[in-house]
Amino acid sequence: MNRRRLRRIALWLLGLTLFGALAGVGGIIGIFWYYGRGVDSVDVGTIRAYRPYQVTRITARDGTVLGELFKERRTLIDLGEVPSHVENAFLAAEDADFYNHEGMDYMGMVRAMLSNIKSGKIRQGASTITQQVVKNFLLSPERTFERKIQELILARRLEQALSKKEILGLYLNEIYFGHGRYGVEEAARFYFDKSIRDIDLGEAALLAAMPKAPSKASPHKDPEKAKARQVYVLGQMVRHGFAAPREAQEFIEAPLAVVPADTVATSKEAQEFVDAARDELVRIYGDEKLLRLGATVTTTVDLDVQKRAREGLRAGLIALDLRQGYGHKVKPVSAKRQERALKKTKGTPVAGKIYPAVVRKPGEGITLPSDSVAVQVGEQMVMLRVPEGSRYDEPDVSLAEQFPVDGITMVTISAMKADEQVEGLPEGWILGEIDSGPEAAVVLTDVESGEVLAMIGGFDYRRAGFDRVRQAKRQPGSSFKPFVYGSALASEQFTAATLVEDSPEIYEKWKPTNFEGDVYRGEIRLRVALTHSINTIAIKLLDTVGIEAVHAFARAAGIEAPLTDNLSLALGVSEITPYDLMSGYLTLARGGSRIEPTVIQRIDIAGGEPWVPDRSVVQALREDIVFVLTSMMASVVQEGTGARAKALKRPAAGKTGTSAEHRDGWFAGFTPRTVAVAWVGFDTPRPLGRSETGGRAALPIWLTAMEAAEADKPPLSFTPPASVLVRTIDKRTGLLAPEPVIGPEGAVIEADPEELLEEYFVAGTEPVEHAEPAAIPAGDAVLDLYGDGLEEAEVGELDGASEVAPGEEAPPSAPALDPNADGDDDFGLPSVTDDP
Repeated sequence: MNRRRLRRIALWLLGLTLFGALAGVGGIIGIFWYYGRGVDSVDVGTIRAYRPYQVTRITARDGTVLGELFKERRTLIDLGEVPSHVENAFLAAEDADFYNHEGMDYMGMVRAMLSNIKSGKIRQGASTITQQVVKNFLLSPERTFERKIQELILARRLEQALSKKEILGLYLNEIYFGHGRYGVEEAARFYFDKSIRDIDLGEAALLAAMPKAPSKASPHKDPEKAKARQVYVLGQMVRHGFAAPREAQEFIEAPLAVVPADTVATSKEAQEFVDAARDELVRIYGDEKLLRLGATVTTTVDLDVQKRAREGLRAGLIALDLRQGYGHKVKPVSAKRQERALKKTKGTPVAGKIYPAVVRKPGEGITLPSDSVAVQVGEQMVMLRVPEGSRYDEPDVSLAEQFPVDGITMVTISAMKADEQVEGLPEGWILGEIDSGPEAAVVLTDVESGEVLAMIGGFDYRRAGFDRVRQAKRQPGSSFKPFVYGSALASEQFTAATLVEDSPEIYEKWKPTNFEGDVYRGEIRLRVALTHSINTIAIKLLDTVGIEAVHAFARAAGIEAPLTDNLSLALGVSEITPYDLMSGYLTLARGGSRIEPTVIQRIDIAGGEPWVPDRSVVQALREDIVFVLTSMMASVVQEGTGARAKALKRPAAGKTGTSAEHRDGWFAGFTPRTVAVAWVGFDTPRPLGRSETGGRAALPIWLTAMEAAEADKPPLSFTPPASVLVRTIDKRTGLLAPEPVIGPEGAVIEADPEELLEEYFVAGTEPVEHAEPAAIPAGDAVLDLYGDGLEEAEVGELDGASEVAPGEEAPPSAPALDPNADGDDDFGLPSVTDDP
């Protein structure tokens, strides 16, 4: 009886246990079903299309990194390129049984549960690498019971959809390592300045120690904690057989070896190219795709040329500042003038804007830093900084002497963060810097390839700033005239020897004059007219050939800016960027063969075909026309408004430009190897100052850039094509040289060699008539009408007729070149231009 009862109790207990177990299993199934409904539609296979945010790197032509474009700093790397000791370090730290489980580590879950129960709080997790991938890619980051169940369900699915290698590769590319770095490749570059392919066991263990607490385990924030975590991972590697004890001990005993956090392996010398490359990437790929591109963009910049061109631009602007007194020559002014200056500021000064400022004493009890001056803008006191060696620093005088009290200068208010602390800034004051002088830009391009070698967007260009090379639209003045003269030559109505009268004309109530006013020379040859930049003749050419013809010539050369449709076009009133003008001059330098200038050599994307710019070439303009035009522009350099360019000491062609009221100064020119354009002016247009022209303000900047590109290379000559002929002509008439005549006593009388020169003609346009012999006796004053025989100092270089202002000396002549030293029939020749 007792035995039967005990059996029944046992059976009852067994049934109850089975029921409980079944109920428990059913409950677990129910829980998984209930919470798993939200992930039924999740397709884990979509992870295969993993396209995360990546860094795109912009480099110079020599591989130097110039900058990075990113939303998240990540560089994808294939798992096959990750060393085995790196993979093992992460497995030891995160999931040693990764290759044995199916997404969930049951023993690990039990260990974590017991540890958490023992401690009374959650101290240990049991997430496998697979679960972490699910959490990062497919689920939200919150820590809830429902999300954990979903994580377990999806982890099993992911193991069935992807291989272990694929899952581990996703994990290593996605995880966060602190300091804005994602993925092992970017982390290795940041902490060790090397690729993940090249790190050692100790470095691998340090990286593997970070993902659990990247902000706390960073060696830059807490080196001791980072070292302790590295030692733990090395110990785990030994425990699981991933590393030999002796090898691990070597790194356990060694100090951490990381590069400083502020080490930036990039050059700041060419930020203009970073911005230009970004604009081109957006054009090719679009904004959103760019953020995930992960490309290496090789630009065309030559960093040595870029550096020297920037130095030349800065030197040119500083020289102009000193000439005109921008930031210099400050003198005390009357109280009335001070009051007028202060009233120009309405309300609180705004960061980034320019204001007139009156120099003041700092005030009682206020001591400013040694590189600072007290000034007043409106009612606001400003600490004006003039750092040693900066643009407006005068090393030979003190700041008190350079900026006397009650003097006026122009300042820009500096942008400051709300919590920013500036040493020495008095309470209630704001920060400013001098912004009196003009700005400048220069762009330089290789003629053969069309690759931009240097591009300087301003005195102190910063990323995402105003790039005056590509963005400043300004009137080019006479630097546009070559396109007018080119269209005249292309019409075959004119040659370099054609006589056109320099005289005033009225066009519908508009009476244009030359640069120096109502000074005219009568009939002169076109070569002389372009050499001395005579306005009236450029307008007459445009009026004769037609506006559409000039538009067509400029467009064929590569000018893309909108062009005015009236006769002022001849004087360069259509606004254009230096880059656009360079594109047009590049075609001239190439003999009419057009190629698009480019700032990018190639774009490399991992796993894809490299992108290279279209380098197709089209003969946009006739080679013979462009050669004759180039020879005329060479005369501008040899004896005209661009005479300072002779300092380059090699054949060069170019044209100065000075816009109305001296607001802009230009020089655009080229050799057979290099083309460059320089511009000087204020961002808000106003006169540059007395006597400032393109030849004076811009040409020295152009010259320095060209010297940087050409210095170590032999001179090249412009060589005429077969369809260009050379004829000896009479200077006064542009006709063929007079034929010899028999004198009264039978002597042969030939023309005076001083009255002859050699000229280039497109075949079929050369003169066929001979000038009358001795039509004008030698030494006749009428010769002066043609500019022939003028002394160089008389010619000067005012843009329009001469670009030297009254009272200014013309530049000294450079030593004459021997253009035929290599045996070619070329130019840059004194023999084809008027004697200086």
